[in-house]
Amino acid sequence: MSNMSNLTGKSLGTRFLDAYNAIDKTLRTQYNYKTTISFSDLIRRCADLNSVIRGHENDLINFARLRNAIVHSSDNNKVIAEPHLDVVELMEKIASLITTPPLVINVLHQRPVTVIDATRSLYDLIKETGITGHGMIPAYKGNTLIGIVRWRKLIEDLAKILDTTDLDDFIRKTSIENYLRMYPQSGHFTIVRKDISIEQALTIFNNNRKIAAILLTDNGTAMERPVGFLTNADIIDLVKIIESY
Repeated sequence: MSNMSNLTGKSLGTRFLDAYNAIDKTLRTQYNYKTTISFSDLIRRCADLNSVIRGHENDLINFARLRNAIVHSSDNNKVIAEPHLDVVELMEKIASLITTPPLVINVLHQRPVTVIDATRSLYDLIKETGITGHGMIPAYKGNTLIGIVRWRKLIEDLAKILDTTDLDDFIRKTSIENYLRMYPQSGHFTIVRKDISIEQALTIFNNNRKIAAILLTDNGTAMERPVGFLTNADIIDLVKIIESY
C-alpha cells in the first residue's frame, strides 16, 4: 500500500484533494478519457472497467460533490472546508488501489502452479486431480499450453460415452492432448501477463462469467510456462485482499 494515508503535516482537505486528483488523473490516463468529461461521468464510465471503481461508485460520486463544497469556486487549490477523517481515509484507500494496485503475482509467489504433460493419459490426469484436489489443471506439451482440463467437464464427457465405451480402456489409452482435441474446452480461461493487478483479475472474472481460470505467464502467451494460476474459487480471497489493502 502506498503511504498516501500516512501523510503528515497536511490538512484533511488537502489530503482529500490529493487523493481526488490522483484518482482523476490515473483513470483518465489509464482509460484514455478526456478532461472535458466531469469526474462523476468518469466514475460512471469506469465502473464497467474497474472493479474498485465499481465497488465505490456511489461513494466517489458523492465525493465529487464534496470536493466542490470544500474548495473555493475561483481557486480549486484553496480549501474552505475540512472533510471528516473517515472520508479522507476512504478516499486515500481508493486512490492507493487505483494508483498503486496490488499485483496478483505478489499474492501467488509462494503458490506453485500444478501442470501436467499433455502426452500423459487421462488415467494420469485423474490420479493427479485426486492427489492435488485441483478442479482445473493446465496441460502443456513442452512449453506450449494445450489446454486447461476441467474436472467437471471431464466427468460430463466420460458420462456421455459410458454406455458405448470401455471407460477403463479409454482413460488409460487416451492422452490428455487427444482428449482435448475430441472434446474442446475453449473459452473458459484466458492468458495474461504476470504483472496483472488484483483489480484487473477481478474485472476479468466479473465481465465474462464464462471465464473460470486466468493463467499468468511472463508475456501473456500460450508459448510460455505459467508463473501463476487463478480460478474463480480465488475470487473471495482476492476481494478480501482489496478490502484490507
